[in-house]
Amino acid sequence: MSSLVSTASSSSSLPRFLRVESPPVAPIPSPLRLQALYASTSQQRLSNPTGYDVNAQWWASVLEETLRSGWINGPEGDRLVLKVDEALLVSLEDEKGVRPKGIGGIIERQCTTSPPIYYPLAHFISSPTPLHASPTLAYRFVGRPLWWAMSQLNPFGSSEPRVETEAVLWKRYGNGRQYVHMPLLEQSAALFTAHMREHPLLSYSSSLFSPSTFYDEFSAVCFPSKKGLGSNHRLSRADCQVLVRWLGRDCGLLVSDDSVIKLLEPGQVAADHPISEADAGTLAILETLRKVEAQITDIERQISACQAKAKHHLVLSQKSTALSYLRSKKALEDVLARRVGTSEQLASVIRSIDQAKDDVGIVEAYSTASATLKGVLAHPSLDREYVERTTDELSEVMANQEEVDEAVRVGGQVAMGTRVEVDDDEVAGELEELIKEEKERQEAERIAEQKRIKAEAEQKTIRDEAEKEKAKQAERAKKAEAEMQPPPITALPSTLEMDDIKKKEWEEVYAKAQEREREEKARAEQERLQKEARRVAAE
Repeated sequence: MSSLVSTASSSSSLPRFLRVESPPVAPIPSPLRLQALYASTSQQRLSNPTGYDVNAQWWASVLEETLRSGWINGPEGDRLVLKVDEALLVSLEDEKGVRPKGIGGIIERQCTTSPPIYYPLAHFISSPTPLHASPTLAYRFVGRPLWWAMSQLNPFGSSEPRVETEAVLWKRYGNGRQYVHMPLLEQSAALFTAHMREHPLLSYSSSLFSPSTFYDEFSAVCFPSKKGLGSNHRLSRADCQVLVRWLGRDCGLLVSDDSVIKLLEPGQVAADHPISEADAGTLAILETLRKVEAQITDIERQISACQAKAKHHLVLSQKSTALSYLRSKKALEDVLARRVGTSEQLASVIRSIDQAKDDVGIVEAYSTASATLKGVLAHPSLDREYVERTTDELSEVMANQEEVDEAVRVGGQVAMGTRVEVDDDEVAGELEELIKEEKERQEAERIAEQKRIKAEAEQKTIRDEAEKEKAKQAERAKKAEAEMQPPPITALPSTLEMDDIKKKEWEEVYAKAQEREREEKARAEQERLQKEARRVAAE
């Protein structure tokens, strides 16, 4: 009982973010360890660097997992963007309201590592070049050494490295600044790539999205989930904006502007497929089609409601009200018919655009194939006169080779005395003999097969008749045995009379049995002779 009480009390003493069903870190630290983590500051980099590294790594894991799970920004909030402000500190308070003292140093450490874990959101969005691009020569040989030298300057002349206080670090890296969590972003990008690999683009129109439709399509697909987190999570709209920027600028998987997002097919280069007026126009048609389809769904819902209300008022004998709802239903049906017609027309336009784009691709493939074939045929080895001359020479050489082979063969036969002149008529006669022999052999096999089949049929008939005869004999034997049974006794005669009766009965039964046995033997012998006669006749 005491252990249960201690467990409950220790659980209630944990910070709120550690009391959830799937805590962001495991194992849960002890109370003393939690006090040390909350008291950890950047000043420990000098006094206890190993301990500070462990504490910083623990807080980095907490920030990453609480951001992923939505603990920091809420279920509908950002999952890839961390805002370092007072609200973040409040969400990390312990049960006594104590806030972690070293968050500024943690963010500074995560921003300055290589590659950085956190990247300033403003610079992430505005940077025109990929973030992982190689630095320029000027930066590598001038800027980086100069920055290192400036960071080592100490106005007080001490040889020890200088560490900023937490207040300075919070002012520099906190105070409401927003950062992109790069590992979570890269996980989302990997999920997008895997999804597109499993669901490739099938048409031109399927590659176009607005920021809103991109959010609807990919916010759940690209959420960097984790085991035990659940499935009801999705990226926010701001997260999708960050993801689109990363996929376009750093991954080369799409091109985008403020209103159009176009996915690229494998092998396409972003510079060769910028956003065009055709893309914007096609997306506008798609957006209109989606709005019309939404209107159709809403109108169908209104029609169903009017129908239900009309039935309800008819039950209440309110015919005028029911009639009013039926009129509304009729008007809505007219509007629905027009919206359906508009939807079909827009869908037809989209299909025509997709067909035209496919035709452009086919014609470009034809053009590429034509140019390739023309380049191959332009090779001097494929000149018509050269080809004809080469084939003629080859035919002549082959003919000479055959003549040489024939001469060598005949010469060898003469030298060995084995040359034989072949008579074509003799060979033809021998072939005819072989054909005749083959036909005779086949005919003999056919006759033998017929005889075999006939003999098998006769053997089967004989076996069947023998079985029948055996059955008849068994039946007759059974009947004879039944006849040999003594008749029932109705009165008990004397002993002498009984002996006389038994003797006479047995004599009569024995005589009848002997007579039947002789008849059966005669009949069986006669049948055997008949079967033997039929067999001889068949052979």
